[in-house]
Order: sequence, then C-alpha cells, then structure tokens
Amino acid sequence: MAKKIMAAMLALVMCAGLAACGDKKEDKDSSSKASDSAKADDQTTSDKQTTSDETTTDEGKTDNSTTDDDKSKDGDDDSSAAEVLVNDDTTFQTSDVTLKLINNNIIYIDENNLETRPTDEEVQATLDAILKQYKAAEDKDTQAFLDTFNFGILNEPVAELCDLLFEYDNDHSNEEFQQKLTDTNQNTKYAVVDDIIGMLEQLGDADVNDQLNDAMEAKDSAKLRELITKLTDSVKPDAEAVKTNLNDATIFNSEEDIQKMDIGDDVTYGFFLEYCGKYEDQLYMRLTFSVLSGEKEYDLGGVETWSVGDDIGVYITSEAYELDMEDDMKGMDTKQIFEALKVQMTAPITE
Repeated sequence: MAKKIMAAMLALVMCAGLAACGDKKEDKDSSSKASDSAKADDQTTSDKQTTSDETTTDEGKTDNSTTDDDKSKDGDDDSSAAEVLVNDDTTFQTSDVTLKLINNNIIYIDENNLETRPTDEEVQATLDAILKQYKAAEDKDTQAFLDTFNFGILNEPVAELCDLLFEYDNDHSNEEFQQKLTDTNQNTKYAVVDDIIGMLEQLGDADVNDQLNDAMEAKDSAKLRELITKLTDSVKPDAEAVKTNLNDATIFNSEEDIQKMDIGDDVTYGFFLEYCGKYEDQLYMRLTFSVLSGEKEYDLGGVETWSVGDDIGVYITSEAYELDMEDDMKGMDTKQIFEALKVQMTAPITE
C-alpha cells in the first residue's frame, strides 16, 4: 500500500523522473551507490519480507477465491485508503507516509521509516545549502563550490567512525558492528561519511591519503585525526587533485555549462527524504530533490547532507534534469499542490 501511494503521490508532484535523472549521470553517481550498498542489509531484509508476504498471499489462494473477491468488493481489502493520523494546514500523515508544507514553498515527504525526522528549520537550511552548491556549479566558481561541502566539519565524525571500526575489527563480526551502528543511531552517518571519504580520496592530497591508509592499518587514532584534518584542508581550487578530479567526482564542470535552473518567485520545492539519522549534534540525510518553477520542473538525483551544530555540508550527485511541467500542474501554487496530494493520498488504491 505504501509504495502504491508513494508512486501516485510522486507522479503528481513530478518526482517520478528522479530515478531517470540519476541514470543520466552514472559516472558522477558512484558515491550514491556506496551509500545504497552500506544499507544493503536493511533493504534486503525489507525485500525478503515483502516477497514472503506476496508469496504467502499467492499460495493461500484456493477455489474459494471467488468468495474472497466478493468480500473484497464490500470494501474490506487492500484497496481501502490508508489510515489518516494527522490532517491539518501544514501536516498530513497516514500510516504509510508523512507529508508536510514547510514555509509555504516546500513540500516535504517521507515514508515513516527514518531513524529521526528533521525539524522544519533543518529542512530549510538543507534546501538553502543545496541551492547554494548548485548555483556555485552554474557559475563555475570553484572556491564557492568547494566551500559548500564544508569538509572540515566531518573531521571528528570520520575519526569517531574509524575508532568504532578499530574496536570492532577482528574481535567482532560484521553483524555486531552493524548492530552497534543501529544501537547508536549511526547507520545513516556511516553511509554518508563512507561516500564522502570516497570523494576525499579523489580530491584530497595523494600523499596524505597514503599516510591515512598507514594510520588505519596501525590503528593510530591520534595520527588519524591529524591526517584527516590535513586531508580536508588540502581540498583547494589550486590543488592538483582538485583540478584533475573535480569534474568527474562532482556535478562541477569547468569546461561546459551544467543545466541551469530558472527559479522564479512561484517556486515549489519537492523534498523527498529517504534516510535521516541524528547522532549527538550531527545530522545526516539522503534525499531526492525537485524544483517546480513556472512551467518547468528540475529533478535532481540523490543529495547527501551532513551537519554538525549549525554548520552544514551537501553533496549533489547529479545535475538537474529539466522537464516540461504536466498540464494539470501548471498554475498551481505550493499550497494547492499540497492539498491535491492530500486528496491523492486518501483516495482508495486499487490493483
């Protein structure tokens, strides 16, 4: 039921093109694949459960299926609408999904499956950081673009995870390590940081990267912290690794223009949150993002974000994909889209 509602909902807000958008930049989306891989155990468990449920349903069918069909016609089947838990001017929540209207121009969606849910202020700060990074890429401003990653705020979080890896290296199984991440609410943190480390391997100083590998093998936490700081500090516009790899590792393109987003006053932002985890004063998210402006829609692939205190960094994995807005969406403001989604979410879903 949840997937059916999400499919209908995303089609209405024009987010269906997000997956296709990611495919168009496979060479720049390798980091997001690492994030997906880091969560593979949880997803596999979910998939197996879904498959098991479907198999049980199929095998349970008998010659009395006609009777069952008659019962379903009375309304007692999966075609009934999801249970509504909250319904007010800015929040609509069912047993399957949560939909929020934030600051009159953001439509926020999640599937009630997060480690934690961000505040409206955190959503707004994330959106601002995403737009700032994209604008820097449009302008080909290397320094401004690198600044939006804010790599330095990850120095201690990276070191914390390395310490945890040292603790769970040889004396514990991988299952125990994964359980520790779950118990401490660090699954999303680990997935996002793993992606960023991969990027730093491309953009950071090669010699420092080699020294970091040695420190990891030696399990030298003090040296590791020193080198992590050196690595993030080495990511500068004039650094050889940045000049060589920035175009391939990110959406930045020093040679050609990326897709520009023409954002007017009538803009609506779609914020579909896939993962979110908070650890102490750190917040990590993975989401897909879309912009509706005028008669155009701009879809981005995966976006990963990290914040420590009030400082935030973002990583947009693919440039925007421009589409013409569907006719039934033209002329609708954010509030109208929000209300239309509420109707869509409560409509009975049939096979």
